[in-house]
Amino acid sequence: MKLALFLEELEKKVPKIVHLCAIHMLEKVYDIHNDSLSKDDLNAFFTNYHSHNKYLNDYAGVIYNKFDSSNEEVYESLCHYLNENPDNKSLFEYRLTRINNQEPTKYLTLEPEMQKAAIIRVEEKIASIENSQYYLDNLFEAKEQIEALKQSLELVKRAIGID
Repeated sequence: MKLALFLEELEKKVPKIVHLCAIHMLEKVYDIHNDSLSKDDLNAFFTNYHSHNKYLNDYAGVIYNKFDSSNEEVYESLCHYLNENPDNKSLFEYRLTRINNQEPTKYLTLEPEMQKAAIIRVEEKIASIENSQYYLDNLFEAKEQIEALKQSLELVKRAIGID
C-alpha cells in the first residue's frame, strides 16, 4: 500500500495527533509520498513499541503539550486502527527492559523525599507489567525477574524506613 494512501485513510479514522505521529514516524524511515509497505510491514512498523518510542521521542512536546496526549495513547490508537492488540509482546518487552534497568539500591543515595517518590514510580511500573494481559498470559517470560526486582525494592524500602 502506498504510504500516502495509508495516511489519507488513517486521517479519517483516528484523532489528529495519531495521524500527525504516524506521519512523523514514517518520515523518519520512508519517503511517505513514494514508498509503499505491505499491511504486515505497516503493522510491524507501528506495533514495535521500541521503535514507536524512538521515532516519537523528538515529538513529545507536541504530543503532551499541544494535544494533551501520550506515546501510549498514540500507540494504542494505532494498534486498534491496525486491528492489533496494544497489550503485546513488544510493549511488554519495552516495559520489562526499562524496569530491569532500575537498580533499587540506587534509591538509598537519594534525598529522603525523593526516595519515596522514586520507589512509588518503580512500583507503578511493576504493577503496569503485572496487570498487562500479555504478562498474565505469559508468566513464564518474566515472573522470576519481576519477583526479584520486587524483593530488592522491599529490602530498600525496609532499609530507608518506608512501609
